[in-house]
Amino acid sequence: MSILAIIILAILTFMAILTFTAVSADLSRRFNESWPPIDDDEFVSRCSPGVNRHVALKVRKIIAEQLGIPYDQIYPEQRFVEDLNVD
Repeated sequence: MSILAIIILAILTFMAILTFTAVSADLSRRFNESWPPIDDDEFVSRCSPGVNRHVALKVRKIIAEQLGIPYDQIYPEQRFVEDLNVD
């Protein structure tokens, strides 16, 4: 492989990394704007009537840990694919 080809490959890789970083930052910003932190009482108040508080908060904790999303930004009305980008 020539030096020129290596330089072009390095530039393209660098540009791809910059693009990915910009897209990730934009997604993170939009997520934070759409889902500001809420406390446990607010979370439970948004759940369906009759939901067990302990179970709801346990599920919230598991989702946060498994998806790497801040605990206080997990809402009961969030959809896995559309809102949490799980696919």
